[in-house]
Parts: sequence; C-alpha cells; structure tokens
Amino acid sequence: MNFPVSKIKANLRNWWRPDVHNERRSLMLCGFAAVLGLGIAGVGLFNARGTRIAGVPPEDAAVVNRSPILLSDYVAQLQALYNVSPSQATPVQKRATLDSMIREELYVQRGIELGLQNDFIEIRNSLVSAVEAQQEIDANATVPTEQELRDFYQNHLQNFLPEGQMTVTDYVAPDLSSAQRAVTAVRSGTDLASAMVADGLRSSGATDDGEEFYFAVEQHLGSTLFAIAKRLPDGQVSDPVTDRGRVHVLAVHSNRQAAPQDYSEARDQVLAAYRADKIARMRAGTDRFLRERADVQIAKPFQ
Repeated sequence: MNFPVSKIKANLRNWWRPDVHNERRSLMLCGFAAVLGLGIAGVGLFNARGTRIAGVPPEDAAVVNRSPILLSDYVAQLQALYNVSPSQATPVQKRATLDSMIREELYVQRGIELGLQNDFIEIRNSLVSAVEAQQEIDANATVPTEQELRDFYQNHLQNFLPEGQMTVTDYVAPDLSSAQRAVTAVRSGTDLASAMVADGLRSSGATDDGEEFYFAVEQHLGSTLFAIAKRLPDGQVSDPVTDRGRVHVLAVHSNRQAAPQDYSEARDQVLAAYRADKIARMRAGTDRFLRERADVQIAKPFQ
C-alpha cells in the first residue's frame, strides 16, 4: 500500500501551523504539560522540608514522625542528666540522652493515639507514665504458676543470694620483702599482730570498722583486693599483693559467704522479681514496636 509523500508532508505542515485548528495537537500538548507539571510537583514534594528525603533541620537533634526534638531541649536534657555540655559529653552519654528523648516522644505519641491530650510538659510526663503504668498493670495482672516461679528462681539464683559479711584487716608493707616475711611468719604460727609489727606492716585503716557487708568491703578495699579477700577462709592471710603502687597483706578474721535462700523463704522476692522482669520485657517490646513503625530521623552529629 503506497502513501502519497506530498500528502504526508502537507499533514505535517498543517499539524504545526498555529493558524490551523488541530484537536489532536491540543490534546497532546495539554497531556504533555500535565505530565511535566506533575513531575515538577513531585520533585518539590519529595524535596520539601519535613519529608523523609529532606533530613533533619539544623535546629533539631532528631525528628520522630515529623515531630521535632529541638536541639535546645537536647542540650538541656544532657545538662540535667550528666551536668555536661555537648562538647564535654561522651558518645555514650549523648546517645543515651537522645534515645531517652526519642522514647519519650514515642510514648507521648502513643498516649495521644489512645485519646489523651498533649499540651504541657507535665502532661507529656503524665502520658509517658500512663503508658508505662498500663504495662505494669498488664504484668501484675498475670498470675504465674508455682513451676514458673521456681524456674525463674533457678535461672536467677544469684539475685536471691543474701549479702555476705566479712571482717578483714588491710595491712600495708614498706616493701615486698617485708610483706613476704610477715606472711611466712604468720603461716608458721607467729601471732598476727606481732608478725606485722616486726616487719613494719601497719593497717591502712580502710576496713577498721569491724564486720561489714561485702559491698562495703569492696567499696573500701577496691575490686582487686576484695576479690582476693573474698576467697580466703577465716584466720588466713593473703600473699603480698601490689595494688595502686602499695604492697598489701590481707588478714581475714571472719568470712561469712552468702548461701542461697530456700525457695520457700524467697518466694515473695521471687514473685516481685518475676513481675519486674516481665514489666522490663514488656517495655522493651513496646519500645521496639514503636520504633519499628515510627519514622525516626537523627541529625548526623548525633548518629
């Protein structure tokens, strides 16, 4: 089938002539203009301030579901929690502060979803407390079986140990050889006080208050010396120990180590701990759920 070339050329000339009415040309131009307009609008929309692509404004530390966490509020919170400025704070302190503020904002938004209002700082705090209280109510409403409590007790036995008690004297020696002579003399049967005086050892005064709970002994001696003293039975002295530039000899007079409580004696504590653990797990689950469904954007300096 042959088409006259002259006719095709004439149609093309008529299609572009402004003085010739062409309905198809009008529709095509209108369609092209509409598509171009939508494209320009889309670019503007996805680059507008406050959208996901735009990022976090410079005056904010983060944006949670388009609700800003102001940088000024972040600085004030950091000061309140750790008494430091942003330049002095450690990365851990910065992250913990921002995480707590993001969590608070998520809980406030959750409270609003439940029909509560958000007007003042007191109300915001109440919203967070209300969501947390609901978790406590749900956890406390659960009545665990005796087997569940016993399993929890066995899996967390270290949490139900009573605090041990100890009477110990921390002797400081003038040098390592003096400390070793004193230890050898005591272990050979020489009176403790006589042996220490003979070789120039004296009490540091750190534990001269008599019998103390383990936590107090550790606080007075430090973790290194306490770990050694804790292993010694009644009436024993340690080998010479160098700690923080001084030579020590520890003399344990009595050491009552903690013994596990029987389940029947600890049941009330076990139940309280079981419910506290459940509340903590519920809160952690709520935090994960709210964060996963939220649009949280953190400013680059705080990431």
